Amino acid sequence: YKLNTDGASCGNPRRAGGGGVIRDSAGNWIRGFARYIGYTTSIIAEFWALRDGLQLAIQLGVQNLEVELDAKVIVDLINSRNSSNLAYSSLLFDCRLLLEMIPHTKVKHVFREANKCADDLVRKGCHAHEEFVIFDSPPSDDVFAVVYANENGESFCRQVVANLAILAA
Repeated sequence: YKLNTDGASCGNPRRAGGGGVIRDSAGNWIRGFARYIGYTTSIIAEFWALRDGLQLAIQLGVQNLEVELDAKVIVDLINSRNSSNLAYSSLLFDCRLLLEMIPHTKVKHVFREANKCADDLVRKGCHAHEEFVIFDSPPSDDVFAVVYANENGESFCRQVVANLAILAA
């Protein structure tokens, strides 16, 4: 199984949400979720989304899970085992504990383009009227289109700005 999560704050700190999706090895939608978190920072929102996704995976009985996030700082904190006194150390601890409850896990960074489905769900979380919503199927045409594209092997290109001075050298 694969879990993609994302969190966002519309400002830092501002209204925040989290979201994610669990898919099987063929890319089929298993469950999605979105959460309105309240007013907080993007890093806290990222941790909330990861924790929600891990809890959902455990509830589903997932034994083998690849976790992908586009927040490299979260991936580095999870994988580093650093336990410094950070404002979000309790969320970090929760995520590590949940990861240990799943027998086989791997947490890795992906670019935003590879995390598009979770990115679309986080917008639902930021604007949700309910605190936490689980989706048994893609909740909108936009999310469905991303899931369908992923299932069919399509990818989304990453756009970068080239430095002409370096290219000319």
